[in-house]
Amino acid sequence: MSSLVAKLKPFFSLKGRAARLEYWRVQLTQIVLIAVAMSLVVLATRIGGWLGAVPCLLFLPILAAGVCVAVRRLHDRGKAAWWILIFAVGPYALTALAAGLYEGGGPNGAELAAPLLGLGAFALSIWAWVELGFLRGTKGENRYGAPRR
Repeated sequence: MSSLVAKLKPFFSLKGRAARLEYWRVQLTQIVLIAVAMSLVVLATRIGGWLGAVPCLLFLPILAAGVCVAVRRLHDRGKAAWWILIFAVGPYALTALAAGLYEGGGPNGAELAAPLLGLGAFALSIWAWVELGFLRGTKGENRYGAPRR
């Protein structure tokens, strides 16, 4: 059991740096794990109704590992961990604001502001995707440690 914990520990660490390859490996692993968890949710719901909620607990460690590797990836880029809030919450906040403006039909050009906020949410999502997945980390050691390759 302790060897399993030792193998999983790097997935849940916020310290250090993560290279692009490590980031993409975790992302692909997450896709597979989410597909398995969703299948279990559907199966459990069909069998026991409310029991479908039990496999939903599998999403918590998957989400935690994704956040941890994204933070380490930001560290590799020389950025602080709080940037994950901008990348993770920002697009949803802008989309919710756009939906509120669109539904409310507010005065003074809210009809124009809603699509612009939606476009801003899309642009922020693309920026996060490029920043985390494609841009090279800082060369050499930075304030978060030496690069892992």
